[in-house]
Amino acid sequence: MHKALYREYRPLVFDDVIGQDHIIRTLKNQIKENSMSHAYLFCGTRGTGKTTTAKILSRAVNCQLSDQDHPCNQCPSCQSILDSSNLDVIEIDAASNNSVDDIRELRDTVKYTPANSKYKVYIIDEVHMLSQGAFNALLKTLEEPPSYVIFILATTEPNKIPATILSRCQRFDFKRVSVGDLIDRMKLICQSESIDIDEDALRIIARNGQGSVRDALSILDKCLSFGGNILTGDQVLELLGGSDPDQLLKMAKSIMDSDVCKSMEMIDDYFMWGKDLRLLVDDITDFFRSLMMVKIFGQASDLVDLTRDLAQAMTALAKDIDTEEIIRILTILSDLSEKLRFSTNQRMTLEIYIMKLASPAMDQSDQALAKRLEKIEKLVEDGRISINTNLSLDQVNQLALAQSVNQLPGQVDPGQDQVIKSSLDRGDNFDIIDDEDLVLINQNWDKFLDQMKADKKMPLRAFLIQKHGLRYKNGILYIILEDKFEFAIERLEEEANKAYIQDTLSRICGLKIDLRFIKLTDMKNMNFDQEDPVEDEKSPEEALLQDVLGDTLEIKDDKA
Repeated sequence: MHKALYREYRPLVFDDVIGQDHIIRTLKNQIKENSMSHAYLFCGTRGTGKTTTAKILSRAVNCQLSDQDHPCNQCPSCQSILDSSNLDVIEIDAASNNSVDDIRELRDTVKYTPANSKYKVYIIDEVHMLSQGAFNALLKTLEEPPSYVIFILATTEPNKIPATILSRCQRFDFKRVSVGDLIDRMKLICQSESIDIDEDALRIIARNGQGSVRDALSILDKCLSFGGNILTGDQVLELLGGSDPDQLLKMAKSIMDSDVCKSMEMIDDYFMWGKDLRLLVDDITDFFRSLMMVKIFGQASDLVDLTRDLAQAMTALAKDIDTEEIIRILTILSDLSEKLRFSTNQRMTLEIYIMKLASPAMDQSDQALAKRLEKIEKLVEDGRISINTNLSLDQVNQLALAQSVNQLPGQVDPGQDQVIKSSLDRGDNFDIIDDEDLVLINQNWDKFLDQMKADKKMPLRAFLIQKHGLRYKNGILYIILEDKFEFAIERLEEEANKAYIQDTLSRICGLKIDLRFIKLTDMKNMNFDQEDPVEDEKSPEEALLQDVLGDTLEIKDDKA
């Protein structure tokens, strides 16, 4: 019968325990100096070596042959403890033996001296599962134990243990094992088992182990059953359902480039492949967390564990994004991870949040608004925006902030609002004819967007903010978007969405409006009375000026 790797390669001496040098050194010194404590508390997450260390300690203090700080594992005492036949080393699972009667029975056996060993060792695993009455029964024994008794308590949740118990134990906190230590341990095991495994596979397994040796070896065991004696990183990703680093890189770029269509296509691919969407979100979150560490500390930071190629790619990517934007993305992803736990439609929830990530206009938080204002100020400084007013830049910022939160700026002269005109609102990009109905629609466009915000139609509103222009002819209003927003057009043309936009705009303008949503290239092929508009490639920041600053700014045409 096959024996699990974590059982087959369980450490037998202190030196084989990895990642816990601070604990091992202390215990070895106590053994050499014969200064053992009567009670120990081993704390830490699963798979970090708590029970293993307890068993090694029980053999070391009772070893008959070795006078060193480790057990020989050859003498009768060590052998009997290894095969669980030693009457003086008692292992208790507190999860299933947590009653007062169980602890009273233990307390009654404590008074008997060891049968064949120097010390009587009680290993109580998952001690936090004991009842309050059981803790009270254990308290007196812990306070004044016989000289030949050693208690070793192990737990993953020390916060659940009463303070009276904690104060009577020497506490040791086991750390998560680093990725590097896990890789080194798995390399030794693979060499011993004659397994050919590449570095990428080891790294993926170690990262999924999350600091637990047992979890990492269990994953390795499963992967070996899948791939045999030759194991690659691609095979591990296929088995675990993880995300390919190249795909994560593409997803991150699409989010940073505000390419909603590309992001949605990738989500659709993940969904069709049967991938776990929660795992995808975890992978994206971990990617941006690593990107933040690279941005702050550089690719050589010990806080990230990346392959050489991925580290170089992240270093290049970090130049195109600032730390504040990464923090905004991580905050949204953290919220998304929580929402997915309770979502009945995970795909839709993921799509909404990815749109929020890739379309900053949908994020109405103070942090996002401040970021958008910062980008606009940069455009002003670069001379890409001219201010047709005597207002100072500070006053413009106050006006922008007031409009962004649906408030009227009380310090602004109403007359100035008529003087300052936005070329976006006038549709100057399209040389639109002087049609009274179109003028009326343009005049009420901001009111229409405000109504969408009040109706909590933020996804649709975000699409319409990106409009390239308007055309109105024969009772049909053409809302034109750039070709890259083809996905947005598909969503806007959905029956329910189109009906809402059409009814709301008609009501606000007092017109009977029939809507059409078209791409810029399709508009050029249509037979309008006027000449084809000059194509104007605007940055996403410029496209958002209409929503942020209303009628305050005029966009300079670099082609003029």
